[in-house]
Amino acid sequence: MAENLYRHPEPVPPASQLAVLPFLAAVDGYLREAGNVPGLRITMHRAVSREGDGYLQQVCAYLQESGGNAFGTVGRFFPVNDRIMGAAYGSGKIWRTHHYDSVETLHADLRKTEKGNLSKTPVSYLAIPFLGPQDQVVLILYADCNQLNFFANDERVARLVAMSKGLCRLFDWLQKEPFPALRNFPLQKGEPITGETGLYDIHEPLSKPAAPKFAEVFSFNYEAAVA
Repeated sequence: MAENLYRHPEPVPPASQLAVLPFLAAVDGYLREAGNVPGLRITMHRAVSREGDGYLQQVCAYLQESGGNAFGTVGRFFPVNDRIMGAAYGSGKIWRTHHYDSVETLHADLRKTEKGNLSKTPVSYLAIPFLGPQDQVVLILYADCNQLNFFANDERVARLVAMSKGLCRLFDWLQKEPFPALRNFPLQKGEPITGETGLYDIHEPLSKPAAPKFAEVFSFNYEAAVA
């Protein structure tokens, strides 16, 4: 079923997409502050339930150099243990590609699990989970790029976490004082569906900084509401 859901994405409410896109645009702007980052893509996933099964679902288009790409991306479902996102989901920790001295060394590790031409495979990955009040994963910020060691920079990751904590404070406030025509409708918790992890042997979890955490938000599902 997970494969079918991956190929046949389901709609994400426009309000949910718009709720995260300005934040992702700010993240994109920060990451490109010193210049272009080749192949940089940024998106957000959320924990969802479908027919009692739990998945990760891509909330919005990838933000990339062209501004965005909505085709074949929004609404895709992934098993909860899928690659670096799944590692972040299962551990509640931030995961990233660790430091490498060269792309050749990284590719040597990638070939242990990834076959074929690696020239188009990103060389830097990052997954930041957003935890709920009970430490459940609500959202996951995902990014990758073609610049070696881009996310192995501790200061860069720390600043992204600080930005993410600001987003948590915003949505905690909106949870208590929502806009009249906008609500975060609760999502039911599903039994997590797993698949082949596909986790590359190039990543590491971070003990610090801790993942950003909501105080009020248990799930993420913004939709227009009757005023």
